[in-house]
Amino acid sequence: MEYKKYTIKTFIFSKIILTLILVWGNGDVLAQTSGDELPQEVKWMYDEAKWGISHHYLAGGLLDNAYYQITDFDQWNYYITNFDVDAYAQLVDKLGAGYVIFTLTQNRGYICTYSKVWDEHSPEFPGEEMVPGGKKQLGTDQADYTPDRDLLGDLARALKKKGIKTIAYIPAHVGDRWTGKQVGPPQYPDWYLNDFLRELACRWGSDVAGWWFDGYWPISSEEQKTDYPIATKILNSIRSGNPNTIMALNAGVGRDGSPDKLSQYSPGEANELPPLPLGRAIKGKGEKYVQHVGWTFLSKMDPVFAGWGEIDRNLRFEDDVVASHTVKVREKGGVSTWDVAINPDGSWALAKIKQVQTIGNKIGTSNDTTYSDLRLVNDNDPDFRYKGNWNYSQNRKTGAYNQDVHYTTEDGDSFSYVFTGKSIVFATSKAPDQGDVEIFLDNKSVGVFSTHDKYRRQVQTIIYENHNLKPGAHILKVAKISGDYMLVDLLGIDQ
Repeated sequence: MEYKKYTIKTFIFSKIILTLILVWGNGDVLAQTSGDELPQEVKWMYDEAKWGISHHYLAGGLLDNAYYQITDFDQWNYYITNFDVDAYAQLVDKLGAGYVIFTLTQNRGYICTYSKVWDEHSPEFPGEEMVPGGKKQLGTDQADYTPDRDLLGDLARALKKKGIKTIAYIPAHVGDRWTGKQVGPPQYPDWYLNDFLRELACRWGSDVAGWWFDGYWPISSEEQKTDYPIATKILNSIRSGNPNTIMALNAGVGRDGSPDKLSQYSPGEANELPPLPLGRAIKGKGEKYVQHVGWTFLSKMDPVFAGWGEIDRNLRFEDDVVASHTVKVREKGGVSTWDVAINPDGSWALAKIKQVQTIGNKIGTSNDTTYSDLRLVNDNDPDFRYKGNWNYSQNRKTGAYNQDVHYTTEDGDSFSYVFTGKSIVFATSKAPDQGDVEIFLDNKSVGVFSTHDKYRRQVQTIIYENHNLKPGAHILKVAKISGDYMLVDLLGIDQ
């Protein structure tokens, strides 16, 4: 999901392309059939996984105001180090997704793993003005863009224990903004295609089941004329660690099939609900059949990155719309991927948890209804009882539920809410200027909970949840103990 694709013109053009989805590139007709023609190694996507999710988990820079806007090395390293992969894998298992596409990097230098090859070829540090908080590698002028932890590898192993596959997302070319300025055309050097990809593939082995490569469109036409030399290098490198790994090369928004003769599944990128396939196996270039995959985002549109990875945007579809679409795609032989924006600390926004579990319930991959059965209650609901000096903030553009919160600065201020049900979830933001709250259920304290984050705001984070209450009426009370602010965002109550 690279910046240059997300202009208004390309968005409108993508709609036209999607309505003409049977035509590929220069007019080739897409043949769509059953799954018999597919390579054996890709059949797990439809047969076992059934559907999946993705995350654009990316540090950024001043260029394009990217994603988390994290330029500080210590901040990026902190979130990478403290990402709870076991809790994440447990949540994804409950929601029912069969695979996760997770970004290794995109175009701005920082990656979510360590790499000797990446460090060796890192550019000169762009300077504090361009990358505030950035660092040089010890003893050199080269930028240090690699954290201390192999997050993607740790995540893949945790997911594998739950029977969930991992697909690594990365550009097919070296980042075109990692020097601190826009460079072009994209570069595809051997150190990147051979050494770097091979280093990671051999480290991860079978823990990573597939790869999704962005940024293939600048060279796809030339590749088709020259027997795909870059695609061949990529596939050889990633299969050095896992001979059964699968890949997709992305040639732009609204394309179906594949732009090469080597991929096993279609990239499927769309800026709206992807079209329904006419079959499971789709023939693209090189007379090669690939598994149909449709991929779009759950967040509302953003003028720069559409909705990919936009944690500060609310959901754009109703829960049942995406769940029903996932079922319809599968009935036609396809596989759906939904991009879910998550917080830098790895936590999920409550509304997104609910929507994704609704998909799992609808498709039949999850029998758990812990979150899909919740009724979400906004902070301005009239049944909230605020005690003390509370203020109301709206149109926040932070990702708060309905983009509004109630807040107070006074210790001892509280809110209460009377409800009927067996489940209660309190979710709000965490931030550096927030502190502890004490939570009471039915007039008894259940403990003190932190709403503090060391560096950045984490939105709609679950602070407290209880799904084992006795049926009947209950009262929840939350009181401010410390910090400059206490924020109230939303509650989840079983319906």
